[in-house]
Amino acid sequence: MAEVVSGVASTLLGNLATKSFQEIALACGLKDDVKKFESSLRTIKAYLIDAENKQAKNRSIDEWLKQLREAFDDAGDILDEIEYEAKLNEVVKMYGSISTKVRRFFSYTSNPLVFRIKMAHKIKDMKQKMDEKIREGRDLGIVEQHVNTPALEHNLPWRETASSLPFRVCGRLEEKEEIIKSLMTQKSEANSIDVISIVGIGGLGKTTLAQMAYNDTPVKANFDPLMWVCVSDDFDVKKLIQRIIHAATKRENFVDANFSLEYMISLLNQTLHGKKFLLVLDDVWNENHSKWDELRNHLLEAGGDKGSKIIVTTRSRKVADIMGSNLVMKLEGLPENECWRLFAKCAFQEEKDEEKYPRLKQIGEQIVKKCKGVPLAITTLGCLLRSKSHDENEWRKIRDSEVWNLDQEETDILPSLKLSYNHLPSEVKQCFSYCSCFSKDYEYVAIDLIMLWMAHGLLQPTREEEDAEDIGELYIKKLVSASLLQIEGDSNPYFDFKNLMTFKILKMHDLVHDLAQLTMKESSRTRTVMQEGQQEALIEWTSDKFNYLRVLHLTKYMELSSLPDDCFAIMKKHLRYLFLRNCPSLKKLPDSICKLQSLQSLGLGCDSLQELPKNMNKLIYLQYLFLMGIKITSLSSMNIGRFQQLKCLYLLKCSRLVSVPSAVGRLTTLKKLGFYECEELVNFEDEEEEGKQHVVINNLNLQLFSIIGSAKLDALPKWLERATKLRHLSIMLTGIKSLPTRLPMTSLEELYILLCAELSSLPNMDQAHNLQYLEIYYCPTLYAKYNKETGPDWPKIAHIPYCKIFKACLRKSPISKDVDLSALARYTHGSSGANITEISRAPDLVKTVRAGSGSDRRSGSRWEGRESLTRVQASNNQNFHYLKHFIGGNFFPAKYMSCSFMFFGFNPTSATSGGMIY
Repeated sequence: MAEVVSGVASTLLGNLATKSFQEIALACGLKDDVKKFESSLRTIKAYLIDAENKQAKNRSIDEWLKQLREAFDDAGDILDEIEYEAKLNEVVKMYGSISTKVRRFFSYTSNPLVFRIKMAHKIKDMKQKMDEKIREGRDLGIVEQHVNTPALEHNLPWRETASSLPFRVCGRLEEKEEIIKSLMTQKSEANSIDVISIVGIGGLGKTTLAQMAYNDTPVKANFDPLMWVCVSDDFDVKKLIQRIIHAATKRENFVDANFSLEYMISLLNQTLHGKKFLLVLDDVWNENHSKWDELRNHLLEAGGDKGSKIIVTTRSRKVADIMGSNLVMKLEGLPENECWRLFAKCAFQEEKDEEKYPRLKQIGEQIVKKCKGVPLAITTLGCLLRSKSHDENEWRKIRDSEVWNLDQEETDILPSLKLSYNHLPSEVKQCFSYCSCFSKDYEYVAIDLIMLWMAHGLLQPTREEEDAEDIGELYIKKLVSASLLQIEGDSNPYFDFKNLMTFKILKMHDLVHDLAQLTMKESSRTRTVMQEGQQEALIEWTSDKFNYLRVLHLTKYMELSSLPDDCFAIMKKHLRYLFLRNCPSLKKLPDSICKLQSLQSLGLGCDSLQELPKNMNKLIYLQYLFLMGIKITSLSSMNIGRFQQLKCLYLLKCSRLVSVPSAVGRLTTLKKLGFYECEELVNFEDEEEEGKQHVVINNLNLQLFSIIGSAKLDALPKWLERATKLRHLSIMLTGIKSLPTRLPMTSLEELYILLCAELSSLPNMDQAHNLQYLEIYYCPTLYAKYNKETGPDWPKIAHIPYCKIFKACLRKSPISKDVDLSALARYTHGSSGANITEISRAPDLVKTVRAGSGSDRRSGSRWEGRESLTRVQASNNQNFHYLKHFIGGNFFPAKYMSCSFMFFGFNPTSATSGGMIY
């Protein structure tokens, strides 16, 4: 617990040290009081170093730490209050009337002098409490210690391969072959489904072994469909049927959780009828025989007795017996030689390094023995030692750590994971622990975690040129390099960027999640509330538990027709993250939302919302804004130009959005800007059109610009010419005819253009010295100019390391009859040798695939061509998968819809329901 409390102390010190808070303290006349409190806080942090070493042997220290944590929570709330009042004063200066300013000055609660005296008393009380805790610590035998904590390396290498299958696999080849043999053998009994169970303790590689078999080429050719469902401890038959359908159709939003079980069963029958499928049920804990019988019977009714197979991974032999397994494979620890191979892969930079450093090899072999043949333990410690370079002393410290001597089960691998945790910087430890707020097997998205960490003040830049998002990405890379988080891949290759962490999907191993839970200490106050879909009547909007709320995330489907007028007033001082999603009946937001002066991140996904409160511009400290499905026609209505701290702005399916004001081009803090499926978007207004030539225009900090699915738009904003730091640019499914003449190319790293038939040239390509990825699809004029074989402008782009230029031809006839679907399926994103038919004009493709579509999308009806499309086989068809969803009436692949942004990024099927406390 000491390390957690130390992390909270570090967060407080970080908040006090920020330039903004220093300015606030000075303006409020609290500088001296804050400085004295900061001194006491630094002293007590030095005591925590010794407390961490002694807490295991002295229970009284645990109680002391618990009380200290509560005191730190109180201190954090007081700092929030000071900061809120300063922000509110700033808003009043900008927008308050004279009467409002006079009223605030003479108000007992808002008068500056009264406020300073009140806060000064609170800070003095905090200092006295800290001093008292220091005295109590001395009485417990804790002494002050000072350690120079090395700064977290900012240029941490990002090794995405750490979570990929080839990197992690050593051994298990015999087990893999036995499973494949069983999969390929025809079943012996009628009216049954063969079940193969992989049994073993956590971390032995059950999931990895199942992946090895699942991804084997002959296996993939033998079964259709292949379905992977993560079960965990929730063996709810209805939910499992929903997930199985999603896995089979590759469409996560295909089946609503509110559908009846009977309807889901009928969909399951339609999906699997006459098919020979392979279903993996990963991490099963269910020991209830009747639940398994129910699921098996539904699968049999769907036609699953035609050679279909099921692979189950579980820690329990009883589970394997209940499921009537034809083959039970009990995994043991890896052989010693395979253990060393795996460890060496993780711990050494090069294969031959182990021979160069014989002493390290000797120490490493002793460490590997302590891991008891468990791959997860070996991988985690290997990655930890890799970060220590070739420092013998550091390797010895790991080998000789007292953690190995803690009371534990024979099969317990938590000590090895705890060692990796112990070696994290204190500020990263808190972020790691926060991940336990989510359920096991949860799919995080990097930007989700970053904004949540921000809301709790866990990301404090140490350098002026950094911002919190930079720090968050650095922490994620640190956790990935320590194998405490795993990168699962991108949301979707079309809507992501290879050199960008923002939309990477992350997962945490169950045992690592257990460790995060052990290190997470609950606060007595509710800081985070995430609702999975409780009805309106059950949400206590004005409850006292919301007083200190910092995160409010409401997801899934909710019948919210309105919100109480003052519902946000009680949260105004502390709430930093607000997300309302899937509230189709909500037509208006209460004006009290404009009181949330501390709000950093706001997401609104309400289809009936036609306007935003007039005073939204008072949210002057908002940094992340995500709008999905709302009916606004222009961003001018919310005075978007007033959001002078905005860093990210994303709009999805804002179907009535017609124009974007030039004020967006004056948001100098904006770094990421995206428009997705805003079909009515016609233009970006320029300063000249608004008669604002007198406005001083600065260069922009914009690093990412993405626009997809705005077919009526024929030009990009001229202010992009001032985006001198632009690194990532994607333009897809638009009517754009040309790019800005002076578009800065010197910083550009990635450029993706898809289905822009009118686009005729790429400017300034001779300046694109840093461009690493250029991909152009279905743009005939660009193809003619830049293709490698005949393009006259190919020399201008020949220097780009990854360059793909494709053009295709599609006849204007029903796609189900005349399109070479196999050729389209063979095309893969990033595949150099794709054989594709030619498309003369991209709009023709759009018109053709739209032709004959079913009118009732809610009923699930689709035209016959789509059924033909789903039957096409392809070994690697991400682009084809995209096209299939486009034909279904949705530009966005399902995974992207559920995982790409914080705004629509939390997967409602895996979020923990109810209030989560942090």
